[in-house]
Amino acid sequence: MAPTPKGRATYHHGDLAAALVEATLEIIDEVGVRGFSVAEAARRTCVSPGAPYRHFADRDALLAAAALEVSRRLRAIYLETAAGTGSAQERLATVAGSFVRAAARYRGGLDILFAPGLRATHPELRDSTREFVDLLLPSAFEVIAPGEGPATAVALLDALHALARGYVAQLLEGKFGDPEEVVEGVATRATQAARALVAGYGVPSGPVGEVVARDR
Repeated sequence: MAPTPKGRATYHHGDLAAALVEATLEIIDEVGVRGFSVAEAARRTCVSPGAPYRHFADRDALLAAAALEVSRRLRAIYLETAAGTGSAQERLATVAGSFVRAAARYRGGLDILFAPGLRATHPELRDSTREFVDLLLPSAFEVIAPGEGPATAVALLDALHALARGYVAQLLEGKFGDPEEVVEGVATRATQAARALVAGYGVPSGPVGEVVARDR
């Protein structure tokens, strides 16, 4: 039997499902989603080709479990980063840096987290996104301009997501250098850009007179 690659947990003491998820994330980092196979995940966890199907119904079910694990880790990175921030503006700005750090650690994991096909058939992935949005919405309501409603708060979160994914794409393309070496610098840049975006949503639109009249 081939030796197990260094640094990965293998199956022991009943944790096959977790080991398969780790192997899945590793494989996707190396060859992408298209190159992933359940058989390779089984090989890397040193079990028979049929063993994964005792825990996961099919290939997509294993991919969805891996995506859900990435969602949990992304949320943990965000909560750790945001724990020391005092303002709603800064809590929102840290979203961008959190995405960058998660991408550097898990790379292909974000691809499966937002894969439309998986999200359509595995509602738990949509639920995980909704929970993250619910976590951020109170801060969004704090920073939007007076008189704005839920649609503006959601638009702010959508814009933050787009900004964060843009920095992630450039990071993984190597635009800034080796992702592992430049991740903190890119996370800082993404956070600074997010600060500017968040600040823009706190500025009322339209002529000053119209805003004053509306608020009255």
